[in-house]
Amino acid sequence: MSERLDPDSELLIDGLRGIAAVMVLFSHCLDLAIAEKFGWDYAQSPTGWRMLRATLGHGGFWVWAFFMISGICIHRSILGQFREGSFSWWRYGLARVTRIYPLFFLGLLLAIVTWLLHDDFGGSPGADLPWKQFLASLAGLHILTASFPGFETSWSLSCELIYYLAWPILWFGFAGNTSRAALGGILGSLLGTTVILIVWKVFHRLETSSLVDGIWTTGVLFPVWICGAWMAAHWQQGRLAVSRHFWLVSFALCLCSELLLATLKFRQYPGWAIQLAGWSAIPGLMFLLSGARHLRLSSLPAVVPFCRWLGRLSYPCYILHLQLLLLINHGVDRIAPTSITRRPLVHAGTEFVLVLVLLAAIGPRLETSFMAWRRHLLMKVSAS
Repeated sequence: MSERLDPDSELLIDGLRGIAAVMVLFSHCLDLAIAEKFGWDYAQSPTGWRMLRATLGHGGFWVWAFFMISGICIHRSILGQFREGSFSWWRYGLARVTRIYPLFFLGLLLAIVTWLLHDDFGGSPGADLPWKQFLASLAGLHILTASFPGFETSWSLSCELIYYLAWPILWFGFAGNTSRAALGGILGSLLGTTVILIVWKVFHRLETSSLVDGIWTTGVLFPVWICGAWMAAHWQQGRLAVSRHFWLVSFALCLCSELLLATLKFRQYPGWAIQLAGWSAIPGLMFLLSGARHLRLSSLPAVVPFCRWLGRLSYPCYILHLQLLLLINHGVDRIAPTSITRRPLVHAGTEFVLVLVLLAAIGPRLETSFMAWRRHLLMKVSAS
């Protein structure tokens, strides 16, 4: 970020990003293990296992946290460059692309390997290479086509790329007034999603369209991202306004959001309702992040490097974990005894440990290497 936040806030953001990525990894390990025993259809799972899949086996809340954190980081970067008079659309675009795509391409390559092994998450891939999803992934628009098989987690990165473009257009369109830009973006999101709901539920049209579903998902979750951007512009006011009492309440609010999500998943509500539930995460996450000073992380010497490490782990873990999980699962299913493969909790725990150890070994190193390359490139571009 060009404009740095206070140390406690930066450490909480780094730590939360890492925890969120690890929790998404765990949710997929558990969901895969249960589905391999009872089938992907929720209705086929016994009640207890279905409840586990709906709670610990679903990482939606953690993805919402990623969106809000992204809004904070991106707007602070834009704001810093604007105040310095150095904002450039070319440099901004290059910074975003070089941040996302190196590891994204590696993730796509691993997804192709899992596709060749006929492994997928949530079903069996077709016999033919899904060219539409592949080409859309290269352009970062796969939210409009469905993700490449084995790379389902990448849908949120497609949303991110769209938000990276939409937000500065909004912000500059409202002459740098963040509150008006945020209000305009949220109202636009509400209008667009309302129109789609009317088309779906009143006219019963386009209900199976991947394009419309992708537009819905991108639009309905934009307010979560926008609230992060708004917080970034009002950070000092937010930190002063959030008392310790309200900060503690944020944990209860986050838990309520997670319970709402779990209820919708357990009752097998459609995807549009689950994405709409993302709005419920906004108050809890805003209070939680704004009150970072109450944790005093910067005063704990042993915690500081660990939070920084979690921050370096977060993106590699999120973008590579599903493919590595499928590859490891491919091997475990063939060589592990049935005492592991037929017990979902043991199966999930085994694969979670294996994938996490592998990512802990390579993830932060990959992140450090790519970020060093990116800094060198951006400095070279700025100097030219």
